[in-house]
Amino acid sequence: MTEIKICGLQRVEDIEMVNKNLPNYVGFIFAESKRKITQEKAKELIDKLDKRIKTVGVFVNKKEGEVKEIGKYCGLDILQFHGEETAEYCDRFRGDYEIWKAFSVKERGIEKKLLEYKEQTDLCLLDAYNKKVRGGSGEIFNWDLIEGISERYKVALAGGITSENILEAVEKVRPYVIDLSSGLETDGFKDEEKIEEVIKKIKRGGKNG
Repeated sequence: MTEIKICGLQRVEDIEMVNKNLPNYVGFIFAESKRKITQEKAKELIDKLDKRIKTVGVFVNKKEGEVKEIGKYCGLDILQFHGEETAEYCDRFRGDYEIWKAFSVKERGIEKKLLEYKEQTDLCLLDAYNKKVRGGSGEIFNWDLIEGISERYKVALAGGITSENILEAVEKVRPYVIDLSSGLETDGFKDEEKIEEVIKKIKRGGKNG
């Protein structure tokens, strides 16, 4: 079954929603974003999180020491790098964390970049390109650009995924993980009904590979 990550948690209410619905992963954003969170607030929320759910810290071009400090303080399981971090940079965290590297897709040929990072990362996250923001834009990219890529790489798919298109995304891309954020929000806040709906749809019909 395709796994689910819900990103951009900020409130105790968000934790209550995910504890009830049990996605596989939740994400906390430690980069400039409307969903940015402090390490103190993230730890407070993680302490209330069901231990079956893995935690992902999202970083953009942060100094190695800062990432390690936040990772240790919050007890993160996974580090997701969403900037220009090199493969060598990613490799410095291996052993202590699972490493995810995000790539923006705007044209064919992304596989060359994935190959560059394959040995230093555990999963590649493919997201829509937007020159103003790094993820969370709510925009979908052309999935034809990554046709067949999940047969060769462990892939997470992000970018404008909602309950309306999630099964199409699973069928077409066959990702290991579907990453959702803005598609589960109403007026900028996580919406429990939308969370319940995507989890039910995946459990009913979203088979992986």
